[in-house]
Amino acid sequence: MIRLSWLGAAFAVGTMVLLATAQRAVAQEEPEVEIITEPPPQTEPPPAEPPSEPAPPPEQAPPKVDPPKKQPGQLRVGAGIGFGVGGSLITFGISPQVSYIFKKIVEPGVAIRYQYTNDRLVTPNAVWHTFGGSLFVRIYPIQPIFVLVEGEIINTGFKQGGFTSGRANYGNLFLGGGYIQGVGRGAFIAISIKVNVFRNAFYPSNIPIFGVGAGFGF
Repeated sequence: MIRLSWLGAAFAVGTMVLLATAQRAVAQEEPEVEIITEPPPQTEPPPAEPPSEPAPPPEQAPPKVDPPKKQPGQLRVGAGIGFGVGGSLITFGISPQVSYIFKKIVEPGVAIRYQYTNDRLVTPNAVWHTFGGSLFVRIYPIQPIFVLVEGEIINTGFKQGGFTSGRANYGNLFLGGGYIQGVGRGAFIAISIKVNVFRNAFYPSNIPIFGVGAGFGF
């Protein structure tokens, strides 16, 4: 009985030793679990794409600007048309002319003209046909306004009813002024008014003579 008790005790001790050894081996085989106390590093988000810029507005065509008008050249060739009305007297004429302007201030020139005149003051009315030539000077105190001085010699005669007068020569002096403006590519237009200083059989009264002309400057 004592031997069995001892054997049982020895068996129990051996069993305990085996169990302890087995637990140790199992504990050694299990990997240690690492405890992480710090939060995992955060991965940086991909860079955000810059906001797309709004599309530029469609280009608008620049406003159309009229090119500056070209001023007439120094040498000017033109023609004027004149007409006058005063009381019973009606006149109409055409006058080709050539001129040259110096430093945009002084413009001397030469002109020839034909003029038709109908004088209804007399009965029957008298009709004049006049030819002449003149020298003139335009002075520009302020562009494009000018002052006009013109000396003229004319040859004229009239017909009244069945009567035809002989032809006669007269000298005239005109004073006046006007406006000249370029209209592109050297062309220009001019407007003028002048009055004869002298009185004679052809100009019995100082009626104003209006003129409208056009020409080209080189």
